[in-house]
Amino acid sequence: MRLLFASSNLNKTKEVRAILSDLAIDVFFPLDLAKDNPLFSDLAQFEVVETGGDYFENSLLKAKAFAKKTNLPSAADDTGIEVEALDNFPGVKSKRWLESSDEKRNLALLEKLKNKTNRSARFVTVICLYFPRDNSHRFFKGEIKGEIAFKPEGSEGFGYDSIFIPQGYKQTLAQLGLVKKNELSHRKIALEKLKQYLVKFLSEHED
Repeated sequence: MRLLFASSNLNKTKEVRAILSDLAIDVFFPLDLAKDNPLFSDLAQFEVVETGGDYFENSLLKAKAFAKKTNLPSAADDTGIEVEALDNFPGVKSKRWLESSDEKRNLALLEKLKNKTNRSARFVTVICLYFPRDNSHRFFKGEIKGEIAFKPEGSEGFGYDSIFIPQGYKQTLAQLGLVKKNELSHRKIALEKLKQYLVKFLSEHED
């Protein structure tokens, strides 16, 4: 079985490769197919507008679009950070509420929290797996709770990793590093659920 994970974010693909490395299927990314197959030369630039109202809708939009384009089973995720004191903002708009760099989005979010004592937050990931042969799909959700730091800390990771401190820790995800993040993250939890489903799926469809 071949699986396309619909992301060209190099930081995210690094995480996914590490977590799915022991899965007995071939996992590809758009950049892989664009490089190796002339039929998919435009795949690296293929983008899906995230018009969904929640993580489920956005992940389905992306997974379905890539599956239809490549005729491969495709997985896509949508991820957001939800800050309790800001009524779970930015949530599904985490990547889009401010058109700028990760660093500037982090600083802007900290500015919104400067007079707040409640720093509670959570990271949420929803992965959609879409099968083009029968238009079926499944969702896999992962989340971790924690709090927002008072300033960015750490050099690893991406997105909001430098300002998110997981519950039970005193360092941000960016300080903890990729290896530790891949042991406890929201994406890790969702990917483990995906992996368990795929293992069962493969065992049920063996020739």
